Amino acid sequence: MPDTLAELISSRICHDLISPVGAIGNGLELMEAMGAVSPELDLVGQSAQSAQAKLKFFRIAFGASAGGMVGGAEAERGAVDMFSTGRLSVHISESWGTRERRLVKLFYLLLLCVESSLPRGGEIHCAPTRTGWRIAVEGVPVAPPAALWRHVTEGQNGIDVNAKTIQFSLARQCLVAQSIHLAARFTDSGLHLEF
Repeated sequence: MPDTLAELISSRICHDLISPVGAIGNGLELMEAMGAVSPELDLVGQSAQSAQAKLKFFRIAFGASAGGMVGGAEAERGAVDMFSTGRLSVHISESWGTRERRLVKLFYLLLLCVESSLPRGGEIHCAPTRTGWRIAVEGVPVAPPAALWRHVTEGQNGIDVNAKTIQFSLARQCLVAQSIHLAARFTDSGLHLEF
């Protein structure tokens, strides 16, 4: 799957921003070590950690993916950290080994699609399969955007792609490029994805 210009730009932006955001966190740690403690500094520190987690996640989800591998621990930490401060949380039931970067990209994009389907948040449970991952949510209200999910699973055209829904279009592109079939099942209180 050749990288597009937009993916290369995303990779570059995320790469260039991770270092200065990390430096903010390091500076705050030094200030704390010198005795500077306050709720304001805690808030800045939490924001810096959240920003760094999002940049790492977005670098894989929206960035260049041709070639390369991603270590299991790095991929797991990226998914968990991305959703650690909001109404969603990601739980990994068991570790997986090194995976192709483009597979991790698909996994991350699907997590963003799932996020768009959970209006009240919830817990996303993930487990590795032989070829990819199983993603499940149970016991919370689910409101999957039907047309967008049909686009992901069946390639339905005519969807409204914008900044809030781009992950659905990109997930479909990843599935097609890798000849992967996504099994998807939705209920009023859960969803199950597997590839």
